[in-house]
Amino acid sequence: MGEKGIIEHPELLKLGESLPLGNPHGISVHLPTWEDTLGWASRDRRVVDTMVTGYPRFFIPRVVERLAERLLEHFTQAHSHEETDIDLQGKHALILSTAHHALMCRQFFRQKLDPASGHEVTFPILIAHWDGTITAIREDEDLPSQKSQPPLGQEDIFLLPYPVDMFPVAKSFWQHTGFGISSRRASYWMDCALFFQPTSTSNGQPNSLNHPPPTPFDEDTNAKALSAIRTRLANAYSTPSLPVSNSDVFLYPTGMSSIAAISSAIKSLVLPKLNTSRPPSVALFGFLYVDTLKLLSNLLGFTLHLYPFSTSLFPSTTTSSSSPPFTPSAPSPSSLSEMLASGELQIDLLITEFPGNPLMQSPDLSVLDELSRQYGFALVVDDTVGGTGANVNVLGKCDAVVSSLTKMVSGGCDVMGGCAVLNPEGGRYEVLRGTLEEGSSGMGVTTGGKRDSGYGAELDDLEEDGEKEEEVKISEEKEVGQREEEERSWFPADITVMERNSRDFIHRVRKASSNAKWLVHNLLRPHASVHEVYYPKGSSTEGIYEQFRVKPTDDSLDEEGGYGFLVSIKFQTPAKARAFYDALDMAKGPSLGTNFTLCCAYTLLAHYREMEWAAEFGVVEDLVRISVGLEEKEWLGERVGRALKAAGECEG
Repeated sequence: MGEKGIIEHPELLKLGESLPLGNPHGISVHLPTWEDTLGWASRDRRVVDTMVTGYPRFFIPRVVERLAERLLEHFTQAHSHEETDIDLQGKHALILSTAHHALMCRQFFRQKLDPASGHEVTFPILIAHWDGTITAIREDEDLPSQKSQPPLGQEDIFLLPYPVDMFPVAKSFWQHTGFGISSRRASYWMDCALFFQPTSTSNGQPNSLNHPPPTPFDEDTNAKALSAIRTRLANAYSTPSLPVSNSDVFLYPTGMSSIAAISSAIKSLVLPKLNTSRPPSVALFGFLYVDTLKLLSNLLGFTLHLYPFSTSLFPSTTTSSSSPPFTPSAPSPSSLSEMLASGELQIDLLITEFPGNPLMQSPDLSVLDELSRQYGFALVVDDTVGGTGANVNVLGKCDAVVSSLTKMVSGGCDVMGGCAVLNPEGGRYEVLRGTLEEGSSGMGVTTGGKRDSGYGAELDDLEEDGEKEEEVKISEEKEVGQREEEERSWFPADITVMERNSRDFIHRVRKASSNAKWLVHNLLRPHASVHEVYYPKGSSTEGIYEQFRVKPTDDSLDEEGGYGFLVSIKFQTPAKARAFYDALDMAKGPSLGTNFTLCCAYTLLAHYREMEWAAEFGVVEDLVRISVGLEEKEWLGERVGRALKAAGECEG
């Protein structure tokens, strides 16, 4: 098979192996059987202990954990002969790339601290410097200003120590924000930072004279790589009537951090206008990714209103709604437009996916855009499953598109990234662009409306009850915009990999989409064991999808957009679903949009702790999702055919 990144013999993969095989920065992990997936979801040691890696937001990379342990040990040893009130015994730590992320994390820890525990816990921030020192910032101390911009790769990193029994809290922050450092940054520190070099001075401190810091990354090369990625994305979203410039594309280290950035920017713009009687409010239309819900509510302090696809946009007598256990509020059974018209619902932001994952439904963006204009809320669309501009282009009907570059834009399954693309004709274009360029108070660290060059100025309170803000005063010596700070938090080696991987992403999206359409039409929908196939082509919302599907223009020879590479399958019985999954000789694990075909038991991975709630929206426990790759159709057909045969022979 000629395409890059194919796994020709996935049947040889073993439980817990990295996907891609042998890649230390692989972002998926092989879970060959249904029972293995259940074991990971339930944190069965049999499965967890075998895992070399995992999806980086769900599974903190082992090299990151080792780095945190080494840095905590280093700090303890350095202060072993002096009195200090910073006790690291029985502590773990998260490692983050920027100061404002560290401040957000500390505030989140404070919120989640159990007052009934009877223990007084403080959360210092440890700033690890490339020269081998660690600065401890206690909760009552100001963060120091950063007097100069260090060379790429040598930026400070920030440790948030926490008691071991708070690991679930720490893990939720890591998972829902995407703010943690990457495995490449952690590996670079372990291999090159002065902390870990064997030669030391007589007092145990690193000897920088014997170990000059490496400088493999340069500003010019990094800037060119970022520009190339922006250009590809701008070209993907541009049309003759809506040209998109490179400056309209904002890049982030992860897809979730791009959602955090655009949501925080909108929050900062609406906060001055809001009456203190209500916090900022967001409506989620469709069945959205669960981490998006938790990020907006638990971290950014939005009040959530959920509108599944069963809820009509316009007045109807047959609407329904529901909410997961973590949602602070749920809408009454009424249509979105009716509640907006009556004033019962007031929102500042609406987020949707096009199409939705995993049921592949497409929301009516034209109507949502009309409502956005009529009632003054911002509209943001996540088009990751739509191919990041390659299959569908929805930018003209919203204020901004967010997308995970981790998926098919990379395709290599070995690097994380995200983007937010602004609609240059959108009514909020100028204010959103200015806020994303210079900084906002919605995410935390600002100075006079602009992001500062140091480690903080003030942190918006993330608690939903709107208590007093935490203020952190520093000196202002030089201002650095938010765009620059966010892009510097994306590790240069990760940027290099993303630039290389993304060069042909439109071709790969469309080939994988062609393969998926072929599988759906020729094998999956006709099979007697299959109850329903969720795919944009042939769905109840195909007409809406078609409105936004990319078509060649008169002066363009480009291929037209397809119907997507993602397919979800509901079998006639749960037993048949499991038989199909276990018999499918393909890579199996979390994530989607990989050059190789990747299957997963979606609901177990994404909604294990809220499966009853997910089932209310048709996302049943035994749903099988396939992210179709670039393999030849004959290879795909033979393997899917054998798995369907196993499902057909299953009597359960």
